[in-house]
Amino acid sequence: MADPSTILELAEKISDITGRGMEYKSTRELLESTNKDLGPLLEQIRQYTEENDLPTDEIEKLRKVMEANKEVLDKCKIRRWNFWLAPYFQRKLDEEYQAIQRYCSVQMQTQIARDLKRVLSKLSSDDDDRNSLRSESISSRESKRIRTQTFKGDLEIFPEFTVGLDGPFMKEVKTKLLHGDDQVLNLYGLAGSGKTTLAKKLCHDPQVKDKFKNIFFVTLGSQFRGDEAINDLQDRLPEVGANLVLLVLDDVWPASEKIVEEFRVQMSAGSKIFVTSRVPVTKLGIRFPMEQLSEDDAVALFLHFVQQSNIDFDNREIRKILLQIVKGCKCLPLALEFIGRELRDKGIEELQKVQLEWSRGHSILDWNSKLLGHLQNSLDLLVDESVRECFMDLALFPEDQKIPVSALIDIWTELHNLDEQGIYAMTFIHKLTELNLAAGIIVRIVRRDVDNYYNNHFLVQHDLFRELAIRISNQEPFENRKRLIIDMNGNHRPDWWPQQQQLQQVSYFTKWFMDPNQKRVSAPILSISTDQNINPDWCNIQADKATVMVLNLKTTKYTLPEFIKKMRNLRVLMVTNYGFRATKLKSFGFLESLWTLRRIRLQGVSVPSLCRLKNVCKLSLYMCEVNRAFEDSSIEFSEAMPNLVDLNIEYCKDLVKLPAGLCDTVTLKKLSISHCHKFTELPQEIGNLENLELLRISYCADLEEIPRSITKLRNLLFLDISYCVSLRKLPDNIGKLRRLRKFYMPNCYRISELPDSIKYMKHLESVICDEDTYPFWELFKIIHSGLNIKIVMDIGLDWLLDFGPPGLFR
Repeated sequence: MADPSTILELAEKISDITGRGMEYKSTRELLESTNKDLGPLLEQIRQYTEENDLPTDEIEKLRKVMEANKEVLDKCKIRRWNFWLAPYFQRKLDEEYQAIQRYCSVQMQTQIARDLKRVLSKLSSDDDDRNSLRSESISSRESKRIRTQTFKGDLEIFPEFTVGLDGPFMKEVKTKLLHGDDQVLNLYGLAGSGKTTLAKKLCHDPQVKDKFKNIFFVTLGSQFRGDEAINDLQDRLPEVGANLVLLVLDDVWPASEKIVEEFRVQMSAGSKIFVTSRVPVTKLGIRFPMEQLSEDDAVALFLHFVQQSNIDFDNREIRKILLQIVKGCKCLPLALEFIGRELRDKGIEELQKVQLEWSRGHSILDWNSKLLGHLQNSLDLLVDESVRECFMDLALFPEDQKIPVSALIDIWTELHNLDEQGIYAMTFIHKLTELNLAAGIIVRIVRRDVDNYYNNHFLVQHDLFRELAIRISNQEPFENRKRLIIDMNGNHRPDWWPQQQQLQQVSYFTKWFMDPNQKRVSAPILSISTDQNINPDWCNIQADKATVMVLNLKTTKYTLPEFIKKMRNLRVLMVTNYGFRATKLKSFGFLESLWTLRRIRLQGVSVPSLCRLKNVCKLSLYMCEVNRAFEDSSIEFSEAMPNLVDLNIEYCKDLVKLPAGLCDTVTLKKLSISHCHKFTELPQEIGNLENLELLRISYCADLEEIPRSITKLRNLLFLDISYCVSLRKLPDNIGKLRRLRKFYMPNCYRISELPDSIKYMKHLESVICDEDTYPFWELFKIIHSGLNIKIVMDIGLDWLLDFGPPGLFR
């Protein structure tokens, strides 16, 4: 009997050979396309070589490389009688493609640097001895062409077809370039988003060429380390005469940022530097984030590369397929080009195949290794392993959704043992946004001290980066993954999910000893996303090592999976509903067995009756229905969560009053209630929260009174009653809050005066108020000169912005 390992090795080799054979068609098309594109460029280079009296050796080398490619293409053709040679042909084609890549990326770049030096020498000769140029009978037109010589290494390679570069965004950039005061302009955006094309279009614009008689275009890239050509260009810039210079530095990485400053110092007044980069790399001028293509422009660009003539894209069903493919490309120009070229001149069945595979969960990154390489190259910016891990965690949340920063802080605090205030977590977030790997947004502008309050902060991530993170996670063996991300949409299940047919064939005897519907999961982070068509055929996952679980829902009813009862290491649970109606959670009592659970965040959920969660220290409720939990519970709040430290309630429209027993939770340090417009009263027993340090009751329109017992909160450091427009007065003895350091009360316009007792607030450092109460605080400042007072005056604008639901997820 054959050795099983030998058989397995043989099967792997056969699979590898077969896989290479299946890649033959796409590789051949890529090589043909490359040869076709290089043909006209080779002719242009030949013309410029002759015009400038440059050596022709390199042209001959490139021509021979292209001829060798053509010869291989002619020889490596699959016929009916030689189809079995497909793997061999694929290898030969791949070798030829790599050869031309090496030539273009290494030898041609060196030649470009040398030719630049020669051109600059010619420019210098032109400026030093114009009479000599005339004696050689060079025409005035040719003389002008030499004086305005552009570094043509990359600029001449300009696409004949562009979209989205004639709208308001392009006009804004062009206006700043021609008439703005900023010397440096930085265009940044995702790899393949069209930055280089926009920069080249600017260089070809007649008005730009008329103003800047000297245009230089230099591509740096991630591997740039400085070379002789750059040094020579720096030396020659002062010699170009009185004409203005436009220097375009393309694909600048942070490591090359110092070059921008070096050039800026040497540029004459009125000259400009235009920088393109994947991340904002300079603070010297104005920045422009690259605008995403509209759907119409994306469709037009895709059709240009597909070049189909026998498919009616105006047909309703075919148009639907087209739009789904474009959406799968995330409207990214580079992705549209790569996929479009792969589908060039193919039949409708090939387009349907792409649509079908992507609908089954396959990614665009599975289709094109070059696109994958471009995106992976961006991750080289993540030199800090902690920031890289945080980038990977963004994939735990669904695509096309805003990611709450407060949720990320909860996850990272527990995973990486960070501080409770989120200071370190925010440094990670700032790094991700600086590197353009995520975009940070603030949904509503809160004109006050943030006090580490990030409930209005969100991140958005490009879908392709999410797919890249998932792909990287899935490359690890199943048992070694740090993150297990499961998308269960409709009937789609992961490959490792047990099939129902398999389960039916298992004998009763086998079930007694081993549950065949069980899958052991070692990942410490588990994310499960479901849609409204979810079928509750959960396999019995054994995920006892998971510390974080994120559930993303789109259904009105959801039963927590039974395996959650055995997740003995779970510390963070997040349940988010992205549908239009609140999700009714069932089996919430499963959580009672989780002794390590510390943080729960519920969003868009109808919160069930309270259960005993002994060690939960933070509870966040966002856009939830809470009446059932707070008013109909059979146990007191303090019994349900006796160790609660932080309670956040936001946009809970049915909250009228706090649950009975909350004021007996003496461990509570932070209580925040915001945008709950039906909330009418604080309990009289609020003073029992002897350890409370932060109390935020903001944007609660119906709150009319603050109980006198609030003055018993002797440890209170922060009080926020912003935009409580029905509040008529403050307690007379509020001055007993002697440890209070920050007091925010803007637009409480019914409060016409302040109690005299505020003079006893000797530790008060910061006050935010409106114009009506400002004079009273000014008097107080006479006693305590160190007080910082800020006024919020635009009540109308803030009222309109902040009193409505944010509309983030529904």
